[in-house]
Amino acid sequence: MAKSDRKLRIPLSYARYFSAALLAVAFLAMYVIAALQLTPKRYELSVGSTAPETIYAARDVVDDAASEALRALARRNAPKVYRIDTDKVASLRAEAQGFFDALGAMRSDAKNIVLNAGGNLADFMDAGAWSELLSAEQAASLAARSKPALGEAMLFEVLAASETELSFLEDLVLPKLNIALSAGLSEGSLESILRESKLELAAASRISDTLKAVGDGVLDAYMQPTYLLDETATYAAQEEAASKIADITVKKGEVLASEGEILTETQVELLEKLGLVRPAENDVSLKIGVAVYLLVVYAVVLAYFFVLHDEILVNLKSVTILSAFLTLTALVTWAVAGINAHMTLVLLAVMLAALLVSESAGFAVAVVTALFSGLMACGGGVQLFGLEYATMLLSTLASGVVTVLSLRKTHNRGAIIAAGAMGGVAAAVATAGVYVAAGGTAAALLTDMGWAFGSSLLSAMLVVGSLSIWENLFDVATAARLNELLNTTQPLLKQLMQEAPGTYQHSMLVAALAEAAAERIGANSLLARVGAVYHDVGKLKRPLYFKENQKPNDNIHDTLPPAESASVIIAHQKDGVALLVRHKLPSSVVRIAAEHHGNALMAYFYGKAAEEGGVKPNPKAFRYAGNKPSSKESAIVMLADSCEAAVRSLGNDCTREQREEMVHRLLWSKLGDPDNLLTNAPVTLSDLSAIEASFLKTFNGILHDRVEYPGQKGKEP
Repeated sequence: MAKSDRKLRIPLSYARYFSAALLAVAFLAMYVIAALQLTPKRYELSVGSTAPETIYAARDVVDDAASEALRALARRNAPKVYRIDTDKVASLRAEAQGFFDALGAMRSDAKNIVLNAGGNLADFMDAGAWSELLSAEQAASLAARSKPALGEAMLFEVLAASETELSFLEDLVLPKLNIALSAGLSEGSLESILRESKLELAAASRISDTLKAVGDGVLDAYMQPTYLLDETATYAAQEEAASKIADITVKKGEVLASEGEILTETQVELLEKLGLVRPAENDVSLKIGVAVYLLVVYAVVLAYFFVLHDEILVNLKSVTILSAFLTLTALVTWAVAGINAHMTLVLLAVMLAALLVSESAGFAVAVVTALFSGLMACGGGVQLFGLEYATMLLSTLASGVVTVLSLRKTHNRGAIIAAGAMGGVAAAVATAGVYVAAGGTAAALLTDMGWAFGSSLLSAMLVVGSLSIWENLFDVATAARLNELLNTTQPLLKQLMQEAPGTYQHSMLVAALAEAAAERIGANSLLARVGAVYHDVGKLKRPLYFKENQKPNDNIHDTLPPAESASVIIAHQKDGVALLVRHKLPSSVVRIAAEHHGNALMAYFYGKAAEEGGVKPNPKAFRYAGNKPSSKESAIVMLADSCEAAVRSLGNDCTREQREEMVHRLLWSKLGDPDNLLTNAPVTLSDLSAIEASFLKTFNGILHDRVEYPGQKGKEP
């Protein structure tokens, strides 16, 4: 394994323990803040007591008493539901028909009574004649046979009437009655319809007033209300009206009781519902529950890192960054909790973790902060799985995941804003989903969607504004920072172009080789490119001592002793590190510059010294003082630097076979080199083969004149 980030690395046997300890600090910060947020201040209050101070709602709470009072009013005002009583309609129609049938039977019985008594019946007998033929007892008996019973005058009139008159009376009364009954009669409409029916009957001219009175009696008896109260439907209508009454909600931050106010039963109920009235026995279980909740969250995250991303746990810098941002999230969430339940800046930690550590770290922080935000949104008294909890959990989780995915191709700071906007859209959509499922109001939905989107966008802007601070504080080379270093307006690059144009051109070629090779083997291609661009800035101290900056046939080393030449060339590695540190470049870039020659021997000047002196010189004076490459990127830059020099030394007329042979021999010689330059680099044999193929492909466009050195080629400084 590469020995990178030496100052921030600890022995692997202890690394995970230190990581757990750092994460424990973040856990404690979150626990303390959550416990404070969720444990309400309690009062000794009762109905009729005085509020010691102005008391505010710690979270949204439903006023059950007010809500139920409005629902009861809605039930009372709901219209009653009636239905036509078809059984009663049929019964009244039958009884009315029975009345007229009874009249026929009555007339027949009257005739039989007279005949049996020896009396004579004429074809036409008026009411007076019938009154003389029937005794009072006989008349009363006959009149009682109909329902309603007939008066004496009505009886004699019915007996005296013709069949035509009685049929006409029946045709007048029964249709009106049947129509009214079938259409439905209510208590309110009965009087008017009965009056209209009697007026129509009174207007008839073919029957006597007495017969009309008989018809009125039938209408009075059988024209009855046929609307029946439908208790089931009425109850359903009342409950529907009550269900349309939304809960009366006291919003978080609203005044429950003003200082000095005499408390009512409703106020005390609300205070008890919010857990603001002693006793506080439940506080212990609440705090234990919060502790278990967060312990489970952190345990899952640790397991995730341990199983899938152990490289994060053994890197103290990465764990320090994560712990710092998790703690910062807890503090910021607590600070903005009073503004709005949906105001959250947790995306700040998620984005910084993804940018400064890794995508997997960003996902982990997104999960932790989402679960923590949901907990904090509950307010005083934990209501897990409530609307606020679900909304904050899902919206912040969706925002975090989408934002981390959007940051994958981020190479500039403007793209960070776009990623935050994408996360804001995801948060708003998740909020809408929860509200639709829970039946929330449209006004609350739009407001909370706005808070969710605005919070994400604000977090992204804060990330852009503070990223350079975090990059320098934690010494992290983000993609945005690396891209900025490639800008030719950077002081070192500008100076390199002006004072050492040959070195600048050489660095650009090495950068092209390194970037393509790094991408081929899955290394950080952007870091490799930047490292290659800056790897030779140390040559700025003495640019003319290096061949690429010299005029043709004007090599200063021809007049210098080999040892002096070697010392000047060797110094460029140390000088480069000093320049990069002074200009505050990331340590990962500085490390590439410090390792791009490793501790290799300068074979050219060493051989020249041996030839001129006749004795074997001290190799130490001709050896670079740097560390061997400790990362894939450092190894790639070292190999690209050597191969670029070697291939250029072949000249423009070299064949493809010569180029392939040179690159192959140079790359694989590093494995058999006495100095073993790749021993600390995490580069496999498969990687080396892929690097070779990538170099050969890139070389097609970068062949230019290069000095050819005697002896071992490719060892040019």
